[in-house]
Amino acid sequence: MVAIAYNWWKLLHVLGVLAFVMYHGVSMIVALRLRKERDRTRIAELLQFSGSSVRGMYVSLAWLTVFGIVAGVQSGIYTHQAWFWLSIGILVAVSAEMSIVIRPYYQRLKEAVEIRPSGVPRRSDEELTAMLASRLSLASAAFGFAALVFIAYLMIFKPF
Repeated sequence: MVAIAYNWWKLLHVLGVLAFVMYHGVSMIVALRLRKERDRTRIAELLQFSGSSVRGMYVSLAWLTVFGIVAGVQSGIYTHQAWFWLSIGILVAVSAEMSIVIRPYYQRLKEAVEIRPSGVPRRSDEELTAMLASRLSLASAAFGFAALVFIAYLMIFKPF
């Protein structure tokens, strides 16, 4: 009976992972597209589109975390398998990195494309181009992807 309950918790966890990847995929595509865009209106629209997926991303992140922990507790792996705690630690670290580094970057970009009441942009075209050319979003995307791959590795192979 415990194995049946564990499988349901694990299914709910995996569904949360799928939803997270779906919602966060919107932001990833926008991040790649923004590097090529120079039209301020289009940049603002892309940022708005990306922002529209944030709530779903956070809800699914909470969902996958809660049900992952419940599945871990239900199965008893939390007491004797370090990969479980390492996975949670990586998830927390990546979430912190995204909040500390990437969120402010996109906030600055959003402000940079705004037009003042006088009709003058808040940032020059050169400043905007430099912001868009930054490798920060690519580095963060690579970090996040590597973290997800490593968490998947830990969950599948349970090396320790």
